[in-house]
Amino acid sequence: MSSEDNRIVEFDRLNTVGKAVFIAGTAFKTLGAVVDFTVNTIGDVWTLAENAFAEGLDEDIDDAVVLEEDHTDRQG
Repeated sequence: MSSEDNRIVEFDRLNTVGKAVFIAGTAFKTLGAVVDFTVNTIGDVWTLAENAFAEGLDEDIDDAVVLEEDHTDRQG
């Protein structure tokens, strides 16, 4: 980014086209930040899930077994 990209813009002094470009640019910049944050968060969760799954693949641990089933009717 050049130094011109970081200048202070007085919104009141812009014409209609300038205001539209300013608003669109701000919206795209904000949307880009949200998408970037979402993608990074999803990637982190994916990595944590893969690591947790890999840690759970232990040959010494048996699968879950149902010890007792309860077939009673639990209506109010």
